[in-house]
Amino acid sequence: MNKRNFSKITKRVISLLLCMLLALGMFSACNTPADDTAEDENNDGEYVQALRVIDDVKYGGKFTNDKVETVTVRADAAPAGTISDIAELRNKFAASQISVGDYITSEKLLDKKPEDAVDEDEEDIEDKLDYTELGYVVVCDAARKDSEETYSQLINRLIAENPGRTIYIPDGNYLLNEPIVIPADPEKSVSLRLSHLAVLKAAPSWADRNLPIVRVGVTEREEGAEPLTMEEVDMLGYRSIFVVGGCIDGSNVASGISVEGSKDTYIYNVSIKSAVHGIHIHKGPNELGATWVNVDNVNVTGSNSKDSVGVLVEGTYNTIANMRIASIMYGTQATETGERNIFRNLHPLIPPSLGNDSIGFYDMSDGNNYDICYNDQGATGFVMHENTRSVYNGGFSYWWSPDQGYHVGFRSIGKFNSLIVSTKVSQNHDVETDAYMLVEEDGGQGVVLYPIHNNKTNTYRYVLEKYCKTPIL
Repeated sequence: MNKRNFSKITKRVISLLLCMLLALGMFSACNTPADDTAEDENNDGEYVQALRVIDDVKYGGKFTNDKVETVTVRADAAPAGTISDIAELRNKFAASQISVGDYITSEKLLDKKPEDAVDEDEEDIEDKLDYTELGYVVVCDAARKDSEETYSQLINRLIAENPGRTIYIPDGNYLLNEPIVIPADPEKSVSLRLSHLAVLKAAPSWADRNLPIVRVGVTEREEGAEPLTMEEVDMLGYRSIFVVGGCIDGSNVASGISVEGSKDTYIYNVSIKSAVHGIHIHKGPNELGATWVNVDNVNVTGSNSKDSVGVLVEGTYNTIANMRIASIMYGTQATETGERNIFRNLHPLIPPSLGNDSIGFYDMSDGNNYDICYNDQGATGFVMHENTRSVYNGGFSYWWSPDQGYHVGFRSIGKFNSLIVSTKVSQNHDVETDAYMLVEEDGGQGVVLYPIHNNKTNTYRYVLEKYCKTPIL
């Protein structure tokens, strides 16, 4: 090979090597970050606090702590104007619908609620009162247009058409001309729920003042038929019936609620006013006469008439608790068949205008328990008959007016056979003849036990020994 040819080959090899090196450099450049400094700046970029929505805020809605959260994000990830201080949301309203996950910016806030915005609180209330979703039958929704039905007929029709359901009565006044009837038969019974401001009111044309506005547990037996036997009661089984809420207004021409034949009836949070009898619990249709009624947190205002009773009990095994009873002749009355009931935390307030025959708690039966019951101005606080063997614990009688002229804490018609524990009487007037206890027997002769103005007399000790087989504590 001559020198000239060798030189050409050498130049070509060198050129080829240079091209290869150049290509390798370009490949490396494509797989290496162009600017290491920029990468470092991104890794160490600025982070900020931002407020984000965790529950939808409707147009015109208010921002509350339970609808927003504070998060930490990169500054370049947060939208312009993002708010970081939750204090800036105080008394602010949403300028548009803000959905879950959205950041809160200043342009989404309004200082004043828009006039065309729906009140979010009102919507919540409406949602809570949509009892249709709970399976309730709403009276107003079920009313037929152009119908001549009275509310009595409408509600009774809904009861007949919807056994095993809850009939819901929204706010409003509902004038009734006949009772609402809830059957005892579990295949036909319902529960009744009234809104807080719903009023069932007796019309002036109401037929009988002893007839209640609501009849619970009607057995639908022919008049004069024998009561159900225990076997029949067990076969029926019964469904628990609830009457809850609202107001029952007797208009001084009707009674409130009667429980006639059901088992396990619950009457809660009801206001009964202007009623002849507030609640009447009948003798149960079984050998025990039991109805197992629970009455709790019910206020009764009577008709101020001589025949009015707050709670009239003819059945057994009932519990009546936490009641205020006013404008009534007898606060509670347990008849001869009203045995083995519990009366707890009851407060009858009886006006002096009803006279010397008014009674806070009248017990004609046996085996009842009175716990923390307070007679307020009834001429006699507690009355028991000779066959009454009840327990009175924590009882209290108080008289603030001397108008009746004579007051008795406890009166026993016949021999005294009950037990009185931790009781008290007191008055705010000067009548020395008021008595802690008056025991009547042998033709109505009275012996005063524990006169209020002198509680340590020999008469007191004598009557204790003669009439009280167990000591009074």
